[in-house]
Amino acid sequence: MIMNPVLELAPPARLAIAYAPADVRSAFALLLHIDNRFAEILRNSREPMIAQIKMAWWREAFASAVEVRPKGEPLLQALNQEGDRIPVSALEALASAWEHLLGSEQFSQEVIDAHAELRAEAIFLTYATWVGTMQDVLPIGRSWALEALRIAFPERVADCYTPSAPLPKARVLRPLSILTMSVRNVSGPRLILHALTGI
Repeated sequence: MIMNPVLELAPPARLAIAYAPADVRSAFALLLHIDNRFAEILRNSREPMIAQIKMAWWREAFASAVEVRPKGEPLLQALNQEGDRIPVSALEALASAWEHLLGSEQFSQEVIDAHAELRAEAIFLTYATWVGTMQDVLPIGRSWALEALRIAFPERVADCYTPSAPLPKARVLRPLSILTMSVRNVSGPRLILHALTGI
């Protein structure tokens, strides 16, 4: 990869990436980094129209052929390096997840649910496809997305229902269970124990 997105992610995300199979690790890291970038667009744009323009730019870049994508954006360069590992449908779902939140001072339950569904599809379902599991990971993906949103934007997320979902036991899904547990108010040592043992 041209960049190392792992270095710019929070420690729990780095831990999750470390447990991903080697052949999907860089793509998984990049997907999480793009998710972070979209969160920053929401956080830093005071004008919803500006945020919409930025998201439209990303959508157009995702849909473009590799050779005509804008130059100078490290995330796009990294995406080009990954080839078709990350499907465009996942990138579009991720963009839609964050676009659902634009223009809202307070996120309604309906908006939050739509965001969580799309974000879970983009990240958790894509990862599950990479590793070839048939287990339904969308419930923990939605749970992670809802709690991660509450942590990132506490002043904008009203009290909302967060469904509880059991963590998967399969070692290959450990990255997803690490992400999910990381937003459940557990200590660092407890999260590391889960990473090591799955309990």
